[in-house]
Amino acid sequence: MIRWFKDVGSDHLALVGGKGANLGECAAAGFPVPPGFIIDTSAYTTATESIQAELIAAVDKQDIEQAQRLVRSVTIPADLRAEIEQAYAALGDHARVAVRSSATAEDLAEASFAGQQDSYLGITGVDALWDAVRRCWASLWNERAVSYRRKHGVPSEGLALAVVVQTMISSDVSGVLFTRNPMADNTDMMISAAYGLGESVVAALVTPDTFTVTREPVTVVSQTIGSKETRIDMADGAETITTPVPPGDQALPCLDEQAIQQLVALGQLVEEHYDAPQDIEWAFADGELYLLQARPITTVASTDAASVEGHSPVRSRVERTLRNDLMEHYPTPYPLDLVAVHALQESIQDSMRMIGLKAPSAHEIIVGDDDGVIRIHAQAPRPDVAVVSRLPRTFVKGMRHDPTRWPAEERAAGEVLSQLARRAGACRDASDTEVVVLLEQILAQAAQLMSDRFFYYLAPMTVLRSKAKALIRLARQSDHVSTEDLYEDLDYVTANVLAGIRDLTATAQASGLVDVFTETPPEQIEDALQSAPDSARFLAEVDAFLQRRGARTACMYVPFSHTSWRETPQSLYELIAVSLRGQQASGSEVTGSAVTGSAVATVEKHLPRLLRGSWRTTVEKLRASHVGREGTLYAIEEVLVLARTAMRELARRLVDRGVLETADDIRYLYFSEVTDALRDGVSRGEVVERRRRQRGTAEAVWWDRGETADDADAITGVPGSPGQVVGTARIIRTPADFGRLQPGDILVCPFTDPTWTPLFDVASAVVADIGGPLSHAAIVAREYGIPAVLGTGDATSRIKDGEKIMVDGRKGSVVVVG
Repeated sequence: MIRWFKDVGSDHLALVGGKGANLGECAAAGFPVPPGFIIDTSAYTTATESIQAELIAAVDKQDIEQAQRLVRSVTIPADLRAEIEQAYAALGDHARVAVRSSATAEDLAEASFAGQQDSYLGITGVDALWDAVRRCWASLWNERAVSYRRKHGVPSEGLALAVVVQTMISSDVSGVLFTRNPMADNTDMMISAAYGLGESVVAALVTPDTFTVTREPVTVVSQTIGSKETRIDMADGAETITTPVPPGDQALPCLDEQAIQQLVALGQLVEEHYDAPQDIEWAFADGELYLLQARPITTVASTDAASVEGHSPVRSRVERTLRNDLMEHYPTPYPLDLVAVHALQESIQDSMRMIGLKAPSAHEIIVGDDDGVIRIHAQAPRPDVAVVSRLPRTFVKGMRHDPTRWPAEERAAGEVLSQLARRAGACRDASDTEVVVLLEQILAQAAQLMSDRFFYYLAPMTVLRSKAKALIRLARQSDHVSTEDLYEDLDYVTANVLAGIRDLTATAQASGLVDVFTETPPEQIEDALQSAPDSARFLAEVDAFLQRRGARTACMYVPFSHTSWRETPQSLYELIAVSLRGQQASGSEVTGSAVTGSAVATVEKHLPRLLRGSWRTTVEKLRASHVGREGTLYAIEEVLVLARTAMRELARRLVDRGVLETADDIRYLYFSEVTDALRDGVSRGEVVERRRRQRGTAEAVWWDRGETADDADAITGVPGSPGQVVGTARIIRTPADFGRLQPGDILVCPFTDPTWTPLFDVASAVVADIGGPLSHAAIVAREYGIPAVLGTGDATSRIKDGEKIMVDGRKGSVVVVG
């Protein structure tokens, strides 16, 4: 049950957990790892065997305190106690140790549980050690860990936890080393350092010094001296103690040139050993360098992709689909958007890796050059041997997740949002580094929501939808019922938004404000409403609506070049104007509950009796998953509103310091350039102006597929929604064009996202350059019963505004008829 570091490695992950396996691997490789041992998972299983029934019962009753009390009070078997005490004695007389939980991959790898269990520092003596071990074991059942497992569908039975016991280094300086700068397209290393123990850096308790260092020769190319107000050290009679750092030491770098040389040398050795960039925790004590932990960096910038011109040629249908999907999700990003694009897309790439596919990093497939032109290098993921075990396990975990729990998950996400919002609201008083760190944490939260959305809603929905279609076919109701019919009476985000806009439209009409919307230029509507008589009720309803659903954002995944309705109400007013012109001010839901109830009952009636229960369960889960799918998307929008708040503050500072002329100019800088500008204060006017001149080229490159149509007369695409319509083509490229759409027009556009949904109330059909049968445009068009042809590639350039066209949504064709 006791395993010394030198005796374990990655093959022992299930027994010693991730932290233990990494420390063993590093120790065996000869790196300067402080000595220690691991109390493996079998010790926990043995010690808690007699309380398992009570423990699970307490968790099922959500009595977390009782569950932890049970574990903290377990009696350690005599043979286990003797084995652990012997190992502790081998570390030295009354050795000071760190006692840390080490979670196993089976429990944690697919649900990002990192940080849910506890660690204890400065433990001395056998009694204190036993107390810390029990507390680590009990942390497996703390509120955070239990809630997180419940959210991600991990059962309580069979869980176990390893515990790492490691000699503590009384460090003078410690911190973190990234062997690749995660914010730049090069091989530089990045070091964060502070006085005392590394907890202050890892847990972000202080603002550390930050050094960017080249490898050969080792040169500090930039450094930021953090405030380092406090330090954590080991202390007599206590585990650790926090003390203030003298002002003179705060102003000095805590690492000298020799220490940086040593760190770079260690970083290169560890990176070479693992053959991958590494995130290393380290410490200096009495002049000696120690490696405390090493783990791979999952996202680093590509070093060579930026030199490739144009979108890489696609080599397969899969790569073409991936490229087009990226173009639709991240339309014409500005350089600043790339930091969010990478964070969000990396969560998708990581999801592919978790199911056993070899997927490149987001930095490799979406790359920006020095002119601000961003290109796609689509690479199809390749199956790894691990896919055989990982794919079924991940699939089962996703399907086990209960989608009806979304309201509780939404509240939990709301709590995180509130915490981030408080910090964003106070960022004007924060340091540059603190705002940058906040921004990175906000984007990390958005990425986590993206990952959860994929695993627990989108992936299961694919299976549930296929099952529902199969049952509908079995009932021979395919001509009468589609899966979209099953969503029509749901109270999900988009339906809620549409109902809200219709209510606002009705209020505008009732308040005599129709002329304000239909006769006033879009950019003047907001001012006109303020001075219009009888507008008070309408404006109050607008405020309430924006509080509820105002985070809705056009092109939400490129958040720094677009704003939400809450931030820029003009875009909401333009939608209301479209709705008024279309005479859609009914103030009611799109459909009534009877439609769905009838569809469900009709299919059930025609199914064999043995399959009716399965049909009802499938419909319930599919509907709940749809609500969660929409809810997670809106949760990401709310988080990205906060990202813009933090970024606006950085833009304000750069304008005040003369680095930029206007706040909007920040869009033309990559995020790494923003952080550099905050440090050096040098004007970026030339860079901004050069990229502004290249912006037209950047947009043309983004939409260029390198493909032409075979038939000069017909435009073909993917059938998205059946039906045939002849009407006037209206080219709508951005939300700024929304006001041009007239009732009965055929909407011809590059793509759509949820902010375009109200246009489907007005349009008679939809034609899009990008999209597939499961894209936003297809789903909404089917809900509204209008034809849609998607993925045409170039409809917006081949069709002229105002031309008469015929759309055949079943064949997927568009023909100009006059």
